[in-house]
Amino acid sequence: MAKKIYIEPDKCTGCRTCELVCSIKNEGMANPVLSRIQNIAFKYEGQRIPTLCLQCESPFCVSVCPVNALQKDGDTDVVKHDPDKCIGCRMCFMACPFGGIGINPGSGQVFKCEQCDGDPECVKACEDKAITFETEDVALMNKKMKSVGCLSELLEKYSTQE
Repeated sequence: MAKKIYIEPDKCTGCRTCELVCSIKNEGMANPVLSRIQNIAFKYEGQRIPTLCLQCESPFCVSVCPVNALQKDGDTDVVKHDPDKCIGCRMCFMACPFGGIGINPGSGQVFKCEQCDGDPECVKACEDKAITFETEDVALMNKKMKSVGCLSELLEKYSTQE
């Protein structure tokens, strides 16, 4: 089973280190605009949530590309972008419902997360473990464990109130 990057928003402190290491790894400079992962600010909640390409099962970006510059890798499930084939039409950018594709303001070239070829820098840099790289079954088990922990706390709280 292929690994993917998963985000746990409640663990994110909004430090934006993930953006910096991503842009350094992929563009050679610390510039959040060039990062494949973006921390979206929720102004009224006072929280930031990292977002990136979800490596969709049936990616719209791949299906709309007129020159096949985007292809899903059969082994890793990562949607890869080939800049040599890309004609810059930005159909992929418009088709992605999650904003997983960015545009380099300098070159006009589109870019997206390709999980650093199986060794994501954002995951390694996240001290709070808000970003993880794991298989779907492990991610699901972690979610279940978290849910059971919350349920356990509620049961304990309300069972002692009698």
